[in-house]
Amino acid sequence: MPNPDFASAMKDPGRAFGSPEALEASPDFSDQQKHALLLQWKDQLQQLMVATEENMPGPETSSGANADCLRRIVDALTRLGAARGGPTGA
Repeated sequence: MPNPDFASAMKDPGRAFGSPEALEASPDFSDQQKHALLLQWKDQLQQLMVATEENMPGPETSSGANADCLRRIVDALTRLGAARGGPTGA
């Protein structure tokens, strides 16, 4: 997968990286950028899950997969926060 620039990755982190673990392992971004990307991804997933609950499903309608991905994002945020020695924001 080609390395995205930060601005394009912020638009759709899920598409840019495929998994929270791939984002976390990316050497192309600082921990601060990874944290911002993970928070953006978390927000997008939460919005998608709310829309799905309100019978307005988006392109990814598997709530189980979304919930699992959300958990993995929170886990990655926790690891990044611990590595930075600061709050996780999760």
